[in-house]
Parts: sequence; structure tokens; C-alpha cells
Amino acid sequence: MLANIFVAFLVSLGIALVIFLVVKGLYARFSPEILPVLIAILAVLGSTVAGTVVISSTKAYKYVLALETGAKQVTSQADMAMQQFDLDLYGLSASDIADGYISGAAGVAKRKLSRVRILGIVVIAVLNLIMTLFLVNAAGKGSARRHGTHSSADEDDLDDLDTSTSFDDLDFD
Repeated sequence: MLANIFVAFLVSLGIALVIFLVVKGLYARFSPEILPVLIAILAVLGSTVAGTVVISSTKAYKYVLALETGAKQVTSQADMAMQQFDLDLYGLSASDIADGYISGAAGVAKRKLSRVRILGIVVIAVLNLIMTLFLVNAAGKGSARRHGTHSSADEDDLDDLDTSTSFDDLDFD
């Protein structure tokens, strides 16, 4: 279980870093403030939990498939033993009776595990989409705010220059 959590965390962290790099590439002046970083941390944590659920449900799905196959093999072996010792008095076989129960129980478990897996993937996608939109929005606002600040600062610097200075006033000796 710890390995599942670790793998899910690494995948979630990788996705978050890629999103940060893409946003940084789109907005060169973007420097994350505390709120975008907190949103990213929450998205990584949520994606880690959802990723752990996806990984665990995938492993459980494979386990259910293996159990179903094994149970059907046991019933077929029981049928062979019944035929070998002439125990099938009424023509009933273990696989006729048990395979329906096995398939039914395995089918219910497989459907639920498939739903859990799909829901986990949807949660991961939604969390990362929200994080992306939030970071792009924060980067756009930060870039516009900094661009406005730089342009007004440049104008202030030009206003501070003394234009009455001439080269005659300078002493080069």
C-alpha cells in the first residue's frame, strides 16, 4: 500500500511540475505567490489520494479476475472427479451450479472496481484542470500587474532625468 501511495504521489507531483513549467513558459515573469502554491499542494495531495485509489482498484480488479479463474478451475476439477467416481447421479455438475455464482459475484466486484477506477481518474483530471486554470489565471494577473508596474516605473525614471544638463557643464579634466 505504501508503494501505491508513493507511486501516486510521484505521478501527481510530476503532473504538477509539468503544469508549473508550462505556465512558466507561457508567462515568463510568473513567480508563484502563496495562494497558487497552496492550490497546487492541495491538488497534488488530492491527486495522490485519487491515484492511490486508482492503483489499488486496478490491482484488486486483477485479483478478482484471478480468483474467478481459479474458482472456475476448481469447479471443473470437481466435475472431473465426480465423473471419474460416478458421483453425478442426477446429471448435475459443480460447474453448472457454482459458475453462475462465481460469475455473478465476480461481475459485481469488477463493475464496482471499474467505477472506482474511472471516478479516481476523473478526480485526478478535474483537480489538475482546476490547478492549471488557477495557475494560468494567477500568472495572467501577475504578468499584467507587473507589466503595468514596470511601464509606470519606466515613465517615472524618464521624468526624473534632468534634461537641462548639457555637455558644457561636465568637467573632463
